[in-house]
Amino acid sequence: MIECDLLPIVRKYFKDDNKKPKHGVYCQNWFWAIKGYAKKKWVVGVKIDLDYEAAQKQWEDDETIVKECVKFLNTPPKSKYGKVRKRKTLYGDFDPAPYSFQIKEDSEGKKYISARLITSQQKNKKFHGSGPGI
Repeated sequence: MIECDLLPIVRKYFKDDNKKPKHGVYCQNWFWAIKGYAKKKWVVGVKIDLDYEAAQKQWEDDETIVKECVKFLNTPPKSKYGKVRKRKTLYGDFDPAPYSFQIKEDSEGKKYISARLITSQQKNKKFHGSGPGI
């Protein structure tokens, strides 16, 4: 697994600008080629922050790098109460394979992954908006 995190996404036209930063946006397109879309599955646009050069040395294929990042994001954090409570993942459960992804570079020259991930949660407080209803 590759240690990574989601970058905050700032959207000026959402009402909750002064609250905690959101880390993704629900995509509102109805034309996704996903079985069960808008009933059991929704698409979230995210930016994944990682050490891309180190990950590229370990894995040669970009798709494998993205899958390893998604695997890391799907692991729940360690419980601070021992084994009494089972922790949930921070961003919900993503499908192991991304819908699509691109390797991009910010203004400072650091590379990140812009991806569209498939989730089973229609609403999550860590993402802007909500999944389209039926």
